[in-house]
Amino acid sequence: MQGERRDVLIIFVFGLAFFVLGNWVLSVTSLDEGRNLDATRRMLETGDFLVPYYNCRLRFEKPPLLYWTTAVWFFLLGPGTFSGRLVSGLSAIALSWATYRIARDFFAPDRALASALVLMTFPHLWVEARAAVPELLMTACMAWGLYAFLRDRWVLGWLALGLAFLAKGPVGVVLPLGVYSLWRRDLRWFNLRGLAVFGVVSLPWYGRMVLRFGYYYFYKFFIYENVFRYTGAYRIHIYPFYYYVPIVLVSSLFYLPALPRLVQTWRRPLTPLLGWFLFVLVFFSLGRSKLHHYILFAYPPLAILWAHATSDRYRQVAMAVAALLLAALLVGADRYEQRRFVPVAAALLRSAHPPNVYFYKTEESAVVYYSRRCIPDLPTPEQARPGDWVILERPQVKDFPRHRRLAEGREFEGDYLLIAVTP
Repeated sequence: MQGERRDVLIIFVFGLAFFVLGNWVLSVTSLDEGRNLDATRRMLETGDFLVPYYNCRLRFEKPPLLYWTTAVWFFLLGPGTFSGRLVSGLSAIALSWATYRIARDFFAPDRALASALVLMTFPHLWVEARAAVPELLMTACMAWGLYAFLRDRWVLGWLALGLAFLAKGPVGVVLPLGVYSLWRRDLRWFNLRGLAVFGVVSLPWYGRMVLRFGYYYFYKFFIYENVFRYTGAYRIHIYPFYYYVPIVLVSSLFYLPALPRLVQTWRRPLTPLLGWFLFVLVFFSLGRSKLHHYILFAYPPLAILWAHATSDRYRQVAMAVAALLLAALLVGADRYEQRRFVPVAAALLRSAHPPNVYFYKTEESAVVYYSRRCIPDLPTPEQARPGDWVILERPQVKDFPRHRRLAEGREFEGDYLLIAVTP
C-alpha cells in the first residue's frame, strides 16, 4: 500500500506537469470548448442545472456531466480558462492512475508506474487535457469502469459507466463492455444490482429531458448525434478509414523505435491489450464521422504495451524529450495567442457594449463565452444596419462594401474580422 501511495503521488505530480501546466496559455479555441464553457456559465448564472443553453439556444448535443463538474471549479476558482479546463486535466491524471491499476493487477506490477508515465508522454493527450471537452472525462470513467469489471466489482463498474454515459452518451457504455467481453469472454457484467445503480445514476437526467422536450430531444441526441454521426447519415467530419492510424503513430512518436522489440518479446498474456486497442481502433474507423479525440480509450493498452517493450533508461530519455517538446509547444502557443482574433474581439465587445452584434456565415463560440452575450446569425448582408457589428471570416468581408474594421486576427479555422457596418 505504501508503494502505491508513492506511485500515485508521482502520477499526480507528473500529471500536473503534463496535463495541467499552461492550460491557460491559449484562450478558448475550438467551437466545442466555447459552447461547453458558455453552457456551464449560464447554468451558474440562472441556477438551472438541468437544461443546457448556449448562445440563448438549447444545447442538446452533449449530456451534463462536463457542465456540472466544470461548474464546481467555476464556483471555487471563478470562471476562467484554467478552471474551465481543469476537469479535462484531472481526468487525464485519473486515466493515468487507472492505467497504472490495470497494468499492476493484470500484467506486470513492476511496469505499472512506467505504463502510467508512458501514457503521459502521448502528445495527443496533452492537447485534450487542455481543452474543455467531455472526451477525457468519459474516457477516465470508462477505464475505471473496465477495471472494476475485471476485478468483479460490478456495482462500482456500473457506477463508473453511469458517469461515462452522463459525460458523452451511449459510447461510454458500449466500448468498455465490448473490451470486457473480448477480454473475459463472458456476460457477468449483466449484474442486476450494478444495472440498478447505473439506472439511478444516469437515467434520471435523460428521463427529465425526454419528459420536458419529448421525442425531439430523444431524436436530437440519441438518433441524430449518435446513430447518424456513426453511420454517416449526419454528414459531418467524414474522413477515410485510416484516419486514426497517423494519430496513433504521432501519439506513439517516442516509442516507435521500440516496435521491433515489442514484437520480439511478445507473449500471450499481452493479447487482451492488443484486443482492447484494436477493438477501439476498428470501432471508430468503421464509423463514418471521425474526430481525433474519439480514439482516446485506445491509449491505456497502448501505453502498457510500450512500457513492456522499453527499458527504464529508454523511458527516462523519452520523458525528458517529451517534457522539452511540451515546453516548446507551450512557448509557441503563447506566441500564437498574441496574434489571435478571439481575445481582441472579446475585449472590444466587453468594453464597447454595441447594441447589435451578429455572426455572418461563421461562428466563434469563444467570443460568445468571453463577451457574456448572445450573438445571433445574420442571414444576409442587407439585413445589417449602420452601427451593427459583424463577426465574419476574411473571404466574406467582400459582402459588406461599406464597413469599418475593428479587429482582425487568426484562428485555427482561418482569418477572422470584426467590422462595424457604415452608411
